[in-house]
Amino acid sequence: MTERLYLKDPYLKSFQARVLEVRELEGKPAAILDRSAFYPEGGGQPGDRGTLGAASVVDTQERGGAVLHLLDRTIEPGEVAARIDWPRRFDHMQQHTGQHLLSAMFQERFGRPTVSFHLGSEFSTIDLRGEEPSDQVLEGAERAANLVIFDDRPVNVRYGTAEELAELGARKQVEREGILRAIEIEGADLQPCGGTHVKRTAQIGMMLVRGCAKIRQDWRVEFACGGRASPPTHQPSCILSRAPLTFPH
Repeated sequence: MTERLYLKDPYLKSFQARVLEVRELEGKPAAILDRSAFYPEGGGQPGDRGTLGAASVVDTQERGGAVLHLLDRTIEPGEVAARIDWPRRFDHMQQHTGQHLLSAMFQERFGRPTVSFHLGSEFSTIDLRGEEPSDQVLEGAERAANLVIFDDRPVNVRYGTAEELAELGARKQVEREGILRAIEIEGADLQPCGGTHVKRTAQIGMMLVRGCAKIRQDWRVEFACGGRASPPTHQPSCILSRAPLTFPH
């Protein structure tokens, strides 16, 4: 099993590792390392990119418990210098932590739980269950999230069983055995998660809720954090016109 360095230090940008095996996945060579800071796609967060020696890591996936680094060329087993595409990874950390916070605000303040999350290349989405969120609900959740961001609260990692995390107020209940990893935004949210996150809420940057649209029985809310959240005008996001979004069914 690959030692997952990103769980202990999501800010690790480069590291040394040993290539144990090179397989094929999706028509590309895929390296398995003894230790890795590359996050494999999961939980709505894309896999990391970067380099292993002279080879480019074009994606990171998990198959059968193994972390597979998909490469643009094959490499030989042995020691290798690895580097994460840090700007892309940090952007993902901002979006994912922002999603936890925004989902908490929608659920706790307006009774609309998140049922799915997707982190895209330009914007991200969460699907909410319940009645259609009005402009007041969208703006209220955005404003509440930004207040926590500006408060610069710690973002901590906690461990415990599903029962222990539930007693601590975890937002979502999971049915998994053993010790789980959870992300805690101090005074705002506790959520089981294996993804990478910022250390403090101020590093999220800011939150911009762009709009929502009906998706089957749920409501898909489009949002952006950090550098992605810069609005097209200099008006505060809370007074931007939120035109309905259109998504394929």
